[in-house]
Amino acid sequence: MIHSDKEKEPPAQIHFESVIDRYPGHRGHFVDVPEDVSLFFSNEKNVRLLCAINGGEAFHCALRPKGNGTFDIAVGTPIRNAGKLRLGQRVSVSLERDTSSYGRPMPEELAELLEQDEVGNQCFQQANASVQRGILYYINSGKTVQTRIDRAIRMIDRLKHEGKKN
Repeated sequence: MIHSDKEKEPPAQIHFESVIDRYPGHRGHFVDVPEDVSLFFSNEKNVRLLCAINGGEAFHCALRPKGNGTFDIAVGTPIRNAGKLRLGQRVSVSLERDTSSYGRPMPEELAELLEQDEVGNQCFQQANASVQRGILYYINSGKTVQTRIDRAIRMIDRLKHEGKKN
């Protein structure tokens, strides 16, 4: 466990143990962030991190406030399946700051489209951060290059259309 006061910067990587739990009344799973780790982030909003569970592949995540000064991290089905994680399992969690521009990886297909489409790029850059992350997630979840290209075009066209309404 980490012991520190609120004024200190968190170390480059933070490690702690937690348990895979389920949100009451929901199907989603999460891990609790211990109080001493939460202290590092209690004065920040929209904390984006990279999280690895049991040494698995790191995934982009946000600290979700629980309302009592502590946080949890959502652990989606793909992450649970890849790590063979199950409800009630004790896990080792590693966190580090997400220094990416958008809080998710930029798909090559979208980067190429934004390079070619100035208006689309402007619309994407003007979208709020959560919309940008949603678009990146949606495009990256495509299994084939063609699907990712089609999704990138569809999402940028949608942003451009919404921009004309305002």
